[in-house]
Amino acid sequence: MDYLVKFNLSPEDVTKIRKRFNKDIVSKFQIMEDNVTKVLDYLSTLGINSFKNLILERPDICFMDLDVLKEKTNKIDSGLLKFVFENEVSNLMNFDI
Repeated sequence: MDYLVKFNLSPEDVTKIRKRFNKDIVSKFQIMEDNVTKVLDYLSTLGINSFKNLILERPDICFMDLDVLKEKTNKIDSGLLKFVFENEVSNLMNFDI
């Protein structure tokens, strides 16, 4: 999971994430590193720069198929999308994400 530091997470944040989740979720972050990286890279292109809360509250988004995520996010205003991802991650469910 150390690869997450390239997404503006500190080593302490990564440790907190490891402690928060059970070993199955931690393992999934390791096994699906390529997918998680692609998802976070894509979200970065949308102007989203804060991933700590996203990972802690909605790790499932990191494991989504990138094409499905793109389809869902393309339906939402980019400013609103950025606000929700960076401030109210729990509200993503209201947008079918």
